[in-house]
Amino acid sequence: MSILSMAKSEVSNAPLIITLMGTPGSGKTMTACTFPKPFLIRTQGESVPRDLEKYGLEAPYSLGVTETEAKLMEQLHALLRDEHDFKTLIIDSVTGLESMFINEVIADDPKAKNIQQAAGGYGAGRDTVAAKHSRVRKAAEMLRTKRGMNVVFLAHSDINRVDPPDGESYTQFSLRLHSKSQSPYIDEVDVVGQVKQPTALVGDDRKRAIGMDERVLLCTMTPAAVTKNRLGISEEIEIEPGKNPLARWVAGARKPRAAKKAEISVAQSQDNETPHAEFSAEDFVEAE
Repeated sequence: MSILSMAKSEVSNAPLIITLMGTPGSGKTMTACTFPKPFLIRTQGESVPRDLEKYGLEAPYSLGVTETEAKLMEQLHALLRDEHDFKTLIIDSVTGLESMFINEVIADDPKAKNIQQAAGGYGAGRDTVAAKHSRVRKAAEMLRTKRGMNVVFLAHSDINRVDPPDGESYTQFSLRLHSKSQSPYIDEVDVVGQVKQPTALVGDDRKRAIGMDERVLLCTMTPAAVTKNRLGISEEIEIEPGKNPLARWVAGARKPRAAKKAEISVAQSQDNETPHAEFSAEDFVEAE
C-alpha cells in the first residue's frame, strides 16, 4: 500500500499562534486579554492595563515578572505538563525576551562585554539568542498541538529600512527585534498584526498629526508593515474594547460582559516572586 493512501485533506481548526505588535499604549495587551482564559508571562517593564474591568475583562493569571530564561521555561513546562484550564498563553513581550536573552548570553561569557563578543564572537552571540527564541516558538507549537492553547506573542514595533533589489528603498513597521530573532514570530505564525491608532494630518502650512479614538488591527500584506495572516482577512479590523477582533477564528473568545469586581486579580500581585525549580530549555528541543 502506498503511503499516499494515508493522505487526508489539511483543513485546520487548530488554535491560533499570533504576533501582535504596536507602539506603547496602542492596546496590544488589552487585545490579547480578550482571548479565552489567558495565562500571562510578563517580562521586565511590561504591565497589565488597569481598565480591563471597565470592559468586562478579568486580569490574566500570572506568576509575576519573568526575569530569567529558567523561570520562562519552567512556566512553559508547567503549562505543557501540569493540569490546568488555561486556553491562551500571552507572552508580553518578545521584545523583553530579547533583552533578557542578550543579558544572559553576555553573562555566560566572562570575556564578553557585549553581544557581538559573546559566545566567541563573529555573530555567535546573536545566533545563540535566536536559538532561544526558536525554543520559545517550539514550546508554543507544543502547547497548541498537545494542550489546545492559543498563543499570543506581543512585541514593540520599530521602523526599519527596506532595500529591495528591484525597487527604491522604503521604511516599514516591524518587530523591535534583531533580524536574526524575528523569524519565529513572523514566518512561523498564523497572524502578524499591528495594533494601531488611525491618524489624520491637519493644518495648512504646518501639518500636524492627530490621533483618532478608535484602534484598528492591520493584518493584511502591505509594504508598510510586516503584517500577514493565514485566515483570509483582506481588510483592517476595527477593535472594539472588550471584544476579540479575531473572534470568528477563536473558539471561546472573550466577549464583553457587565463589569463587576474581579474575583481574581493576579495583576495586582505580579511583582511577588515565586520559587521555581531548575528547568532546562532543552526540554523543548525534543521531537514534536
